[in-house]
Amino acid sequence: MSQIFRTPEQVAPELGMRPTELRRYVRESGICTRLSKNRIMLHDDDVTRLVTWVRERNAPTLEEKELDPFA
Repeated sequence: MSQIFRTPEQVAPELGMRPTELRRYVRESGICTRLSKNRIMLHDDDVTRLVTWVRERNAPTLEEKELDPFA
């Protein structure tokens, strides 16, 4: 049986990032499950939401899209 909740150290390699990076993203986004005092755990749903958050966070804003570097 697979684990329901996993630590950032277990999830980070799957996402191609370091555990410290993942922990920073979790703190910034608030996407995680806290099992006990300050113990960050991730459910599969949390991982999916976090990946979406990271992708949207890095997406260019409307103003950045409209800038023409050759103008």
